Amino acid sequence: MRPSLPARGRARLAAVAVLLGVTLTGCGQTSPSAVAYVDGTKITQQQLDEAVAGVGTTVDPGQQVSPQAVANAMIHGLIAEHLAAQDGIAITDAQRDAVLKGSNLEPLLAVPAAKPVAYDVADQEIVAQKIGGDAYLKRVGEQQVTLNPRYGVLDPQQKLIVTDQSGSLAKPVAPAPSP
Repeated sequence: MRPSLPARGRARLAAVAVLLGVTLTGCGQTSPSAVAYVDGTKITQQQLDEAVAGVGTTVDPGQQVSPQAVANAMIHGLIAEHLAAQDGIAITDAQRDAVLKGSNLEPLLAVPAAKPVAYDVADQEIVAQKIGGDAYLKRVGEQQVTLNPRYGVLDPQQKLIVTDQSGSLAKPVAPAPSP
């Protein structure tokens, strides 16, 4: 049985997930094919498009996937990966699977294009557990993240794209206007 985060830690990680819709600042010299750079590592438009399409296969009819929410997950996955490397933290697929088991992200594991997004979210939780929630959030704020401005604005401390208040990867499609 894997140890679980205390309620406060889970709440903090949930808040991070909710804030994944927050926008990045410091657009700098971004390539048109770049969604974001995380400490020099590029997230490409193609990577985001594939991830959004993969996640899209798992949502209910009438919902659409938020590219900003998926971009946030990818950005924070890279941040967690970089922090894990800095601290010598090894993350295994078995650990990721255990974190995701029973969660609303578990269905993403069955879709090859969506699985990396689920693993990005799991990596955040694993690294936060290892280094502590407060330390993790502090170190997130220290990371160099540049967001392509077409995706919005990046919160400089939380490294989240700010668009709306939903942390969901999917949102209901607006009804068509009546004639």
